[in-house]
Amino acid sequence: MKIISFILSFCIYVNLIGQDIHFSQFNDLPLALNPALSGKMDGTLRSGTIYRNQWNSISIPFESTGLYADFKISPKFLRGQNIGWGVQLLNDRSGSGALNENTLSFSGSYHHFLTEKEDHLVTGGISIGGFQKSIDLSELNFENQFIVENANFGNMSSNENLESNSLLRMDLAMGGSWTYFDPYGYQLSAGISVFHLSRPNNSFYRKEDALARKVNIHANGVYPINQRFDLDPSFLISTQNKNTSIVVGTDLLYDLGRKTVEKIDLKVGFFARLGDALNFTIGMNHDNWSIDLGYDLNVSGLRQASQSRGAFEMSISFVNRMYKGAKNIKYVIPGNRLL
Repeated sequence: MKIISFILSFCIYVNLIGQDIHFSQFNDLPLALNPALSGKMDGTLRSGTIYRNQWNSISIPFESTGLYADFKISPKFLRGQNIGWGVQLLNDRSGSGALNENTLSFSGSYHHFLTEKEDHLVTGGISIGGFQKSIDLSELNFENQFIVENANFGNMSSNENLESNSLLRMDLAMGGSWTYFDPYGYQLSAGISVFHLSRPNNSFYRKEDALARKVNIHANGVYPINQRFDLDPSFLISTQNKNTSIVVGTDLLYDLGRKTVEKIDLKVGFFARLGDALNFTIGMNHDNWSIDLGYDLNVSGLRQASQSRGAFEMSISFVNRMYKGAKNIKYVIPGNRLL
């Protein structure tokens, strides 16, 4: 069992070094999905947070946290077009605390309507920032320290010599998106983004190990089934360092309508990260607020060790749709709010 635990921990550790932070609820962290999405919302200000706790059933959990805020303005000289900008902070901490990563980025975007009816919107954006990583070798065990006779790790040195146990690097990203708005409530959006354009050195050793570029291809839609139910399907294809992750699924929203003074939607979701996990979500939209709770069921080759238990996620977001300081912003108020 200890050998299995060692192999498992080592594989996860290598994966954290070579790949970015990921969340199953990818739509709830828009700036990490695509910098072109900064400011792309039905309001003028948006902020949110997301938290992920993974592998709690195997060892000390791996924890990831995201915070973001973005804004939309429409200067007069743009003649009805918009500019978006935002800031994002991410933290990822391995179970033992051996590897810790902090990422700070600032993004800006330009939004352009292609038609006078404003039913086709294209956006382009860039992100500039950096990340800080630190590692504590005393919290890790290596293969040469394992004593087969005792089925345990000894006290001998790992002989791992680092140039530094901390590194700080600049980073760049860019992306674009397209959205179609239908007067009957149908909506379709798609985008592509590329992260780590500068390919910063990611090694703690005295060698060059350029961080692989990550490409996100994403799409989502809104399909009104009737006056009360909406179907919101989405998918994400993410590739990095010869690894591909595909997440596909949908949210089902139920509008409580005039049963309450506030605008309230109840929602449930089902998503699958192909070959890895099934994700179930439940949440609520309450006027400007939204909350989602999700859980991953592990279906990969690690399910025997994890007992199929994967990760818990929670996200909260706020959108200010009636900010008095905004100018040249068009609002659409649903008719059922006036009845």
